Amino acid sequence: MSANPQGRVDPLDFSDVWDAGAGQGPKITFTVPTEVADIGASKSGTVLKNLLKQARADLNVVGVPGKGADDLLEPVEGLVRDTTYWRLQSRGLIVFVAPGFFRAVRVPVVVEPNVTVGERFHLTPIAGVLATGGRCYILALAKKGVRLFDSTRNSIEQLPLGAIPATFDDVIEELPEPQLQGRSVGVGSVGYHGHGDNSDTERLLTERFISAVAKGVDQELGTARSQPLVLASVAEYLPVFRNASRYPVVQDAVIAGNPEHTHPDRLRSDAWAILADSSRAHDTAARERALAQIHSGRGSEDLAKICRAAAEGRVDALYLPEDLSRLSDPETAAFIDAAIFDVVQNSGTLRMLRDEDDTARAMATFRY
Repeated sequence: MSANPQGRVDPLDFSDVWDAGAGQGPKITFTVPTEVADIGASKSGTVLKNLLKQARADLNVVGVPGKGADDLLEPVEGLVRDTTYWRLQSRGLIVFVAPGFFRAVRVPVVVEPNVTVGERFHLTPIAGVLATGGRCYILALAKKGVRLFDSTRNSIEQLPLGAIPATFDDVIEELPEPQLQGRSVGVGSVGYHGHGDNSDTERLLTERFISAVAKGVDQELGTARSQPLVLASVAEYLPVFRNASRYPVVQDAVIAGNPEHTHPDRLRSDAWAILADSSRAHDTAARERALAQIHSGRGSEDLAKICRAAAEGRVDALYLPEDLSRLSDPETAAFIDAAIFDVVQNSGTLRMLRDEDDTARAMATFRY
């Protein structure tokens, strides 16, 4: 089985963080760069240990010295000492601390070493994880096993197959007897013969299998969806699948090779690499729609206005640049943290867009 390229990723449900963020008292956020392999385990633990010193100093500034700071940071101290934990990491670690609350989340994004102490949690580093602007289906198509997934950029979930055949044998066993006769070729194996030579027969049977899968996909997903579908299979399967399927957005490239034993997160990573080539067109369209609304008075590029609208629950969609380094100065980050919190809290949409120019660091469209 392939290794998980994202390492150990924790559940990316931040509802408890939102609840804690709405409470009273200081909010402390640590971000620590980590490595999937445990070769950097001791280094990452040391980074957090050093950030604890800064957190104590910052808590003292906001009026939480001595034992109060010790009580808040005690769970983080315990995390620093947990050598086993540091050997099981993803690409980054974010730790949220508030009075009576502690949560450490291993995330599949790279973060910079940092600690903030303030009235809100520092959410900007994980904006990409929180973004809701992208999903795709992944169909892992192999004769010995078919799997269907629903994926975001940072998570993947296996779906029930329903009408989709699970294996090649499931399709072949349903063929009428006069059409296909079987002959034993060994324990657990069956060869098939009919018209033409063996290679022609194998090709025809494979095409029937792929066509049956395609029809099952049409039935399960419908044919009017806009969510892209990425095929993971040998390359020869793609044209057969596309000819047999009416699903409108099957991608032109495949995750190559036999995907039978490929880890789901490897499939997710490879699928989004394929989609990256076509995403600029989608981002351009989304940006143009947002700018049209802004020009008609239903949005803004002013961070202060965006924050006020977000706090009032009026933001329908918040658009941030994919390059988060453009949001790194403290004043901008504080605005963005507040906007992200309120937009997600009020069921708005958070989108990350590839940067085309430097005219806007963030923009939002309003509900009213």
